[in-house]
Amino acid sequence: EIKNLEDNVKAREIVQSVLDYGVNNNQILQIIYLFALELENPTQVKTITKIINDIKLNKNVASQNKSSIILGE
Repeated sequence: EIKNLEDNVKAREIVQSVLDYGVNNNQILQIIYLFALELENPTQVKTITKIINDIKLNKNVASQNKSSIILGE
């Protein structure tokens, strides 16, 4: 539990560093896409990259996919 908390704090610090660097919305989406490609779980890679691609193409993203990612399901 403490290790998970430490990992979450470190992740938040990394995000804050990127935001401090100065990025726009398109760059944030590209960063999320590139990080998704680094995931070990192929299903997670496909799900997240599909959502990012849909967003970039201004397609409607299924609300189930959005809520699953937001809620961490």
